[in-house]
Amino acid sequence: MMMTESGQLLYGVEWPEGSGQLHVDFTLRLPTIGDNIAAIEQHGVASNIRINTAMLASCLVSLGNIPAEQLDFALVSRLVDDDFDTLASARDALKKKRRQPSSSLPATDSPSLPLAATASANPPSAS
Repeated sequence: MMMTESGQLLYGVEWPEGSGQLHVDFTLRLPTIGDNIAAIEQHGVASNIRINTAMLASCLVSLGNIPAEQLDFALVSRLVDDDFDTLASARDALKKKRRQPSSSLPATDSPSLPLAATASANPPSAS
C-alpha cells in the first residue's frame, strides 16, 4: 500500500496556463531514493531547490484535475513559495508517519545509571 498525504495548497497552480482555473487539492506520496537519484541525474547537484522541486514533482500523485503526466518539474516550479512549503510539509509529515516509534526498539539489560553512580561510596571491608 502506497503511503500518501493529502491537503490543499493556499494559492494553487493555474492549469492550463491562462485559463484562470486554480488547482489546490493534492495528494503526495512518500519520496524514495530513486526519486532523489532521478532528480540529481536530471538537474545536477548544484542547486538544492531544483532537486527538491524535482523530487516533489515526482512524488505528486494528484493536483486538482491536472492529468498525472502534467505533474512535472515545470508545473511545480510555478508554485507560490508558500504552496511549495505546504508540499514540503506534507512530505515531512509522511516521513514522520513512516518512522518506527522509539518504543519498538529492543529492551536492553543496561542499567539506567552509569556503573560508577551505582557503586557504593563505602564498599564493605573484607574481614
